[in-house]
Amino acid sequence: MAALDTKLKEIRRLVRGATFSVGMIDDDQTDCASPKNVEEEFLKVQTELRSLKAEISHQSKRNFKLEKDLRFLDSKIALLINHKISIEELEKRVFDEDIPTLPGSLKDLTHPELYGRLFFILQTSPEYTAKLTRLVTLKEIDGLLQIVMFALYGNQYEDREEHLLLSMFEHALTYEVQEATEINSLMRANTAITRMMTNYCRRGPGQEYIKSSLGDTIQKLIAFDKSLEIDPMKIYHGMIESGEVQKPEEPNRLLQAAEANPAVQKQIQEHIPILQDFVLTILDRLKATIDEVPFGIRWLCKATRALVQEKFPEATAERVNSFIGGFFFLRYINPIIATPHAYRLVHNPPTQIARRNLTLVAKLIQKLANVTSVRESYMLPLEPFVRSHHDAQMAFLSDLCEVHDFHEALQLEEYIALCRKDMYIDISVSEVAQLHSLLIKYQKDMVSSPDDPLCEVLRELSNPTEEMGLNLHTIVKLELIQHSRENLDMPAFAPRGVSLDVSDEIATTRRQCKHLLQLLFSMAPHCLQEPDLQGALKVAVNSQFQDVVSHAELTNEHVRTLRELGGLGHQGRDLFEEIKTSFPTERSLLQKARLELKSLRSVHETMAEHTEYLQEQLDAYKEYLSAVRAKVGMQSGNSHVFRKPRGTYRFTHAQLEKEGVILETPGIPVQRRGSVYYILSCLEPGIYSLAMHHKGHSKAIYDKRIHLEDLLELQHLRDPVIDLEGFVVLNVRRTLLLLNRHFIRRDSASHHQISRHFSAPALAFTGRSTTSNS
Repeated sequence: MAALDTKLKEIRRLVRGATFSVGMIDDDQTDCASPKNVEEEFLKVQTELRSLKAEISHQSKRNFKLEKDLRFLDSKIALLINHKISIEELEKRVFDEDIPTLPGSLKDLTHPELYGRLFFILQTSPEYTAKLTRLVTLKEIDGLLQIVMFALYGNQYEDREEHLLLSMFEHALTYEVQEATEINSLMRANTAITRMMTNYCRRGPGQEYIKSSLGDTIQKLIAFDKSLEIDPMKIYHGMIESGEVQKPEEPNRLLQAAEANPAVQKQIQEHIPILQDFVLTILDRLKATIDEVPFGIRWLCKATRALVQEKFPEATAERVNSFIGGFFFLRYINPIIATPHAYRLVHNPPTQIARRNLTLVAKLIQKLANVTSVRESYMLPLEPFVRSHHDAQMAFLSDLCEVHDFHEALQLEEYIALCRKDMYIDISVSEVAQLHSLLIKYQKDMVSSPDDPLCEVLRELSNPTEEMGLNLHTIVKLELIQHSRENLDMPAFAPRGVSLDVSDEIATTRRQCKHLLQLLFSMAPHCLQEPDLQGALKVAVNSQFQDVVSHAELTNEHVRTLRELGGLGHQGRDLFEEIKTSFPTERSLLQKARLELKSLRSVHETMAEHTEYLQEQLDAYKEYLSAVRAKVGMQSGNSHVFRKPRGTYRFTHAQLEKEGVILETPGIPVQRRGSVYYILSCLEPGIYSLAMHHKGHSKAIYDKRIHLEDLLELQHLRDPVIDLEGFVVLNVRRTLLLLNRHFIRRDSASHHQISRHFSAPALAFTGRSTTSNS
């Protein structure tokens, strides 16, 4: 009951969705606008909110898929470079991404009704999915995560799906805690459930909160751009590089020299107060906006705390709160603080100094949430600060868990959805086949009885076809079908202390009607402008929004039942007035909706920028593979792929030594080096020739074939070199620069063509760590 009351006060977060062009009127205009203008404006905002929330949900799935594809390609291209897989194995996966997803029909699915039943069971009984998260292999985690987070429970702003997803987390966390032997081992592994919880925090509501609460502070910290380094070794290394101090002759005395240096200690003492101020600013913002933290994230903290306390009753409150901090800060807040560009909070990556400052701030915040003392020696000067603010941090984590439950509200949401018969999910045909295959594989471990509803529907379904598994780009709107509609009764929602099997049918039906009407008017508050209950219901039934119409029809049925029982006196006037007096005005709801819309527009813009960033990364991989395909074509005799060499360049030995390309010359006597020259040419995309000649001789002394793949692989070694049969030793990185200068930047007209065999793979591999973090 309390959960529903709280929920109704929040006005159901003002419905779903939005288009992106509706203009917003100013606050002053709203104050003086007529009721009809306010009603019209509110309807416009509702329309935009609905579309926008749907678009954010879609964008979240797209970004997740792009990140997954980048991780896949990053590992596979590395294997390609090592010649362990062929281009044919890889190119289809990459270039299929150019095909847009298209709406399909149920004809694309075999047995759509049976799949409707299967996914109804999976969605409304989250314990099945929770068990599956404990069984899948590491290779299967991403596929399951995508289906669960972005298809099965993909509507991020719809209360029912949100609550069902949280129920799934509750079951999965229960299994996780039950299997733990000690509190320190909890949620440490990279399992499906830990990955899902991390991705849950990164969905639209989680990003919306971070951007609104911490966005300005993070921007200021980046703009500060003065080092806040407190590690004496890093400061001392900087002083050595700038020539302020000499490097000690004995390397093992470096730390001692750094800690004893007065200039180093002075910098540390100057940096610590500034670092602490930034941390306190962030913590103060989090405390001030604790009520704005997405409900689901707070509820996960609450559920985790309860499960840990039950499993480990001897654990202190401080230890349990510290465990909550491991989720809230370590998996949600701190990754965004440390790498805001990866979450598109900033448009450009911070400078190296700013990145280090962000990391130090995140580390200090995490230390405040931990029970143990600081471990790194350079963090020891912050120990007094950590001790003095530790209790406040523990209190914040405790307050974070103080949030209402949702199970009672979920009962009503499930009842309404079943009555309205409008439960659908958007899912690709290949995702249907993938989840079906996982269920078949792990069925025996998930259920114990052959009479289980899941077993029954799996028996009726034939195995997914190979064609379904390959159908990546067809999205179907799958209706979720309940096999039996027996015992479809609305929850009684009795007041606290009253049995749910009360005999007073009129009182029970009246409570049900009141809840349904409150939810209806939260979806369509303009109906409250009508003079009576019947007029309000009539307006709702004729709404332009189908979900409002469906809910109004269901509410009408219950009002009719109450009237037949004799429990609707004065044509429901008393019930109508009771609800009206407890509702905010439509004008105040409009102002709240406008604020939400402004925030969501910002989130949508951020996610769109992130999509563009990921797509650029993916394009770099595709460009590289295009070059490899061209090379394969040349080897296969397809002369049209590559028609002619791309230039020939001559260098003296002294030139290459000066540019750092030649590191050593063990095989050429000093007196002969002046008569040696080198011819560099591009034979075909990705393959170069470096021929060593002696003046007066037309034939090369030595001709080395250089494969771009080899250079790109070698460049990640500490000191990458190429040995030319003992004649000379080349610096790999300088050689790459030489190729870049002469075969990429030779002229702008040929840049696009030639970049296909150099710039793309360089982008892909020099930025590999960025790709995986983003």
